[in-house]
Amino acid sequence: MALSARSLRANTCVSGRQAARRVVPSCRPRRTQLQVNALFGGQGGGGNPFDMKNIMESVKKAQQLVQTETARVQAELAATEFEGYDEDEYVRVVMSGNQEPRQVDITQAAIDMGAEECSRRTTEAMRDAHTKSVAGMKEKMRELAKNLGIPNPGALSM
Repeated sequence: MALSARSLRANTCVSGRQAARRVVPSCRPRRTQLQVNALFGGQGGGGNPFDMKNIMESVKKAQQLVQTETARVQAELAATEFEGYDEDEYVRVVMSGNQEPRQVDITQAAIDMGAEECSRRTTEAMRDAHTKSVAGMKEKMRELAKNLGIPNPGALSM
């Protein structure tokens, strides 16, 4: 294989003194271009896990899911009724799952006991209905958290 003087000069460098020319392979390191495909939106390589566009799309989907599920649970709670009674069941109070009072029924026996006693029994029935309503709401919220994949929803202070 014959090398021309031009190609010899291009591919070699002189080592030592000019007088004792010795041909050595090129002293320059070869430049290679590094191409990273997996980062910053390059092609191939499985994609970038930190791609902001994909992250934002995922966040939007999660927000939509949470909003949809929350609206469903709120509608269920609004339609659910909880009854509370006094100790002798002379007074009945009905509340929604959102703790909204819906109905109060007072028997004639409670009215005959006088205003003070009727008021006390009504308050007792309201507290009972409210306690049951809050417990129902907490249960629905635990189910919502579980459906959304929130770990250990029982640890939430609801």
